Amino acid sequence: MSSMSSTHKTKTPTGKPEKKVDPASITGYLLAGMVVYGGLGWLIDKWAGTSDVFTPIGVIFGLAAGLFLTFRQVSVLERQEREALLRKRRALAGTEDPPERHDAHDPQDQNDPHDR
Repeated sequence: MSSMSSTHKTKTPTGKPEKKVDPASITGYLLAGMVVYGGLGWLIDKWAGTSDVFTPIGVIFGLAAGLFLTFRQVSVLERQEREALLRKRRALAGTEDPPERHDAHDPQDQNDPHDR
């Protein structure tokens, strides 16, 4: 495990690890993707003898890969914030379930036996 991770994990009240994204990692994903894949495109251009065909393709692919990684991290954070809001609403309403129920019940689960 690397010590230079872009996410930091902390524990939630239910005991599940919660990720927090470093804002610099978003910029790093975008820039590194464009530089790495743009550089690979440039190397392919030099090797194949073409003039700037693969470099822009590599830059665009790197940007797309960086955006994908960014959206994936943001969706994880959004889900965690939604779960925290639900826990807070349940606590305010006085209907807080035991922590083991939170682990066992996934609101996205299609095969939930309680729904039948």
